Amino acid sequence: MQFNNLYNAKLLLSAEYLVLNGAKALAVPLKFGQRLQVVENRQAFISWQSNSHDGSDWFSGKYDLIDFRITDSSNHETAMYPQRLLLAARRLNPSFCKTSSGFHVVSTLNYPLNWGLGSSSTLIAAVAGWAGIDPFKLHFEVSKGSGYDIACAISNKPLIYRLIEGNPQFETVWFSPSFTDRIFFVYQGKKQDSAEGITTYKNRNSNPDSTLVAAASQLTERMLRASTLQEFELILCEHENMISELLGVKALRETRFSDLPGEVKSLGAWGGDFCMLTWREDLTLLPAYLKSKSLETWFNFNDIVL
Repeated sequence: MQFNNLYNAKLLLSAEYLVLNGAKALAVPLKFGQRLQVVENRQAFISWQSNSHDGSDWFSGKYDLIDFRITDSSNHETAMYPQRLLLAARRLNPSFCKTSSGFHVVSTLNYPLNWGLGSSSTLIAAVAGWAGIDPFKLHFEVSKGSGYDIACAISNKPLIYRLIEGNPQFETVWFSPSFTDRIFFVYQGKKQDSAEGITTYKNRNSNPDSTLVAAASQLTERMLRASTLQEFELILCEHENMISELLGVKALRETRFSDLPGEVKSLGAWGGDFCMLTWREDLTLLPAYLKSKSLETWFNFNDIVL
């Protein structure tokens, strides 16, 4: 085995979008993730296999060892993403794959692909690890995202992330409030394209007011320090309203959770993936409430946050 590492999935809890403009963001790595295994195959090409959480393979492809040309694939469009990573890794490390006789690469997710928890970012971090390069440099070669997800991929604790003059900086923090039994992450049933969300945001907010960036950073700090559920819920509400106004999109409480006995906050690219909500009532009533909203997948904070 030449390479065998697991990289963490992620959730961004605060400063979505504004993290691109330098706001401090609170993010958490998850117990979910993606493993990359690489072995020599001595066949003068790279064979690639992507496995789902249930053991089935959802993609396979072959790449020329010299120029990473796609020579065979189960889906050409899907095959182009590993190719982009391989080419970018070669630019950052010209010796990458140059002296090999071929590789068999297996990437395996331990959660459903459509959950949107970082299948791309974990793969970026994994390929960077295999190529022996800085994962953030590889990220910025292929993505317009902030890079917080890369920090989560390589960290095993919650973290504060920010861009300073375009350079990523992060520090791990203690974030495990006394009321975590009341915090839930709920899958809304629709995978959102993060790149598309970022483009839409940038087109609408090419240069957001510095006071908004500062306000997002302050909300992140307050979220980190919140000592009661009521205080935490107030922060969620303020944050949701701020981003709602910034994007010109209705907040989740208005569209789906008007009767929620708690607060709810969108996460990541608005419109899909996971949201974070609090629950004030008897915890045994939560499953029926969510099912009444046609929501079937949810997790308590303690069950998935590293």
